Amino acid sequence: MIVGDLVSGAGRMAEAMKDLQLHWEETKQQWRDLACKRFEEDHLVDLEPLVRLTFDAVSRLAETLDRAQRECS
Repeated sequence: MIVGDLVSGAGRMAEAMKDLQLHWEETKQQWRDLACKRFEEDHLVDLEPLVRLTFDAVSRLAETLDRAQRECS
């Protein structure tokens, strides 16, 4: 396994989260009813912290794999 694959995947995930946030802000300017609020609460509010936690975990895993790879060389 190439450690860079983890890092590049995490980078794509972070970029996708930024894109989602941007598009959601644009959507909320047009969609202003109870369904919008419920969608945001049910699907989006907890997503950003989860993505951050995942990114942190992937970073730690990449560091661990890199260290293991160096030690096995």
